[in-house]
Amino acid sequence: MSSDLEKLAGETIAAIMVELDPDRIADRFDNPIAKAAREFYYEPQCPIAHKEFHRSVAAFVEQVYDKILGAWMLTDPFAEAIWLLEDGYESAAYGTGYVAALLDANDPAEGGVQTVLAGLAELIRDSERQKYVKAVFARYVHGCNWALRCEIARVLLEDYRPFLPERLGKCVSAQLADEIPSLISTFISADSILQRGAFSSEGPVAAETSLNFEPL
Repeated sequence: MSSDLEKLAGETIAAIMVELDPDRIADRFDNPIAKAAREFYYEPQCPIAHKEFHRSVAAFVEQVYDKILGAWMLTDPFAEAIWLLEDGYESAAYGTGYVAALLDANDPAEGGVQTVLAGLAELIRDSERQKYVKAVFARYVHGCNWALRCEIARVLLEDYRPFLPERLGKCVSAQLADEIPSLISTFISADSILQRGAFSSEGPVAAETSLNFEPL
């Protein structure tokens, strides 16, 4: 029985690693969204009226979701655009949120509307990546029973301990059975950093969370 459990734990981890491979995620989200941002046509206007600003950000969001991500048509692209801006937009000059985006759009020194659209592209990318990551863990981990989660945690500790923070490496598997998403995300992020550093002529790069993962 224990060998069957170990095999199932290994298969589960392997499947998650395939789903969350950084290159796979980049191909699915980062690259198409960046391409959509480059191809979206907008004739710069500065200053820009509220109505035109709203039309532009809504059209951009609709194009990304409907043509690039292949998602169902948004009921209200404008509402989605405003929510994204209010929830996560950051301006170098005017702070955060929708008002900051509107001020950037009317400031040529800050790049105008193109800066806002680029920010929207990043917000959509981060949101979709995070939803995808959560869905992967929901599919492979959250339906597992306690024994399987403990075995997955044990295998992770055994195989990936060098990639984990020291405080986690000292834990026993039962202590980490509910932290599998964080463990795997930590490993993938560390591995991605090491790979980028190995190919960088300037040495290791700064740490960053490659999956934009938030614990469930």
